Amino acid sequence: MGSLEQLGHGVPGPDIHGNRGRWASLGAGKTAVVTGANAGLGFFSALGLAEAGAHVVLACRNQARAEQAMEQIWVRVPGASLEFMQFDADSTISAMGLAAELRARTVDILVANAGMIHTPAQRHPGLFGYEAVMSTNVVGHARLIGELAEKFREHPLRLIVLGSMSTLMLRADAQNLKLEHGYNPYRAYAQSKAALQALGIGLDHRLRQLSWPSRSIAVHPGYSVSGLTPQIAGINEPGFAKRLAGQLQAGFAQGKHQGAVAVVEAALNPGIALCAPGVYFGPQHTSKGRISLANPAKITRGKALQDQVFKLFIEANEGLDPFA
Repeated sequence: MGSLEQLGHGVPGPDIHGNRGRWASLGAGKTAVVTGANAGLGFFSALGLAEAGAHVVLACRNQARAEQAMEQIWVRVPGASLEFMQFDADSTISAMGLAAELRARTVDILVANAGMIHTPAQRHPGLFGYEAVMSTNVVGHARLIGELAEKFREHPLRLIVLGSMSTLMLRADAQNLKLEHGYNPYRAYAQSKAALQALGIGLDHRLRQLSWPSRSIAVHPGYSVSGLTPQIAGINEPGFAKRLAGQLQAGFAQGKHQGAVAVVEAALNPGIALCAPGVYFGPQHTSKGRISLANPAKITRGKALQDQVFKLFIEANEGLDPFA
C-alpha cells in the first residue's frame, strides 16, 4: 500500500489531461482494447490511452455511439489511432465474436470496463442463471478473457478489471452470487464488482503460477460522477440537477476524467511488471484523490469468493478452465 512512487516511475497527475506528458512514451506501439468505451470511465480511459500513443479499439455495443466517441477523441488527439469493434457484455456469442477478431492480432492491454451502472429494481434473469447485473458486468467479460487465454501465454498482455469502492461498503455473499434471494439493486451492483475484482486478483496469481508473462490488475476509480466531469457532446452532458449534485458531493467525489487515471496508469506503468501478484490501484482517499497502491476488500482476495468466481468463469467458458 502507499504511493505509486514505490514502483519507480513517479506519481501520476490528478486527471487524464494532466498525464499526457507522463504517458506519452508508454503507449506507443501498443494496442489497447477498451470495452464500453463510448461513455463514462471507458471513454476517458480510451482518451488517455490514445493520448499515450496507443492504438485503441473501442469495443462497444452501439456503433453510432462508439463513432461519436471516436470523433470526440480525434478532436482532442488529432491523428489518434482508433477502431470500433462490436461487443455486447451481456452476450457470450458477442464475446466470442470479438475474440475471433482479436485473435490474429497482438493485444497489449484489455480493459474490462463495460457494465451496468443503473441496475434494475427487480431481479432480471441473465446468462447461466445469474441475474442481469452479474451477467453484464462479469459473465461476458469472463468469456472474452477465456477466449483470449492463449494471448496471455504468448505475449505480456495486461488485463485491467474495474472493481469498485462499493466492495468495501457491502460484503459480497460468495454462496449467493446469482442473487436468487435477497436481491436489491445496490447489492447486485456491489456483488458484480466484487466478483469482477476477485476474478482479476485471482487471475493475477494464476498467471504467476503458470509463469506466463501477462498481468491482471484490479483497479477502482473511487466515487466518480458525471456532475463533476467535463461536458462533452454526446459523451457527458449532465443537466443542472446532476451538476448541482456533483458540486454538493465535491468534498468526497470526483469526475470520471479523474477516476480513469487508475485504469490508464495500471495499463501503462512499467513498474507493475515487478510487483507481487494481486496489485491493486485506487484513489488515495478511497472515494477520490491521487491514484495509489491500495488494499482491496478482504473478501475479494480471499479463497471463498475467488473459488465461486472461478466456477462462474468456468461456466462462462462452457465447462473448461482456459488457464488450467
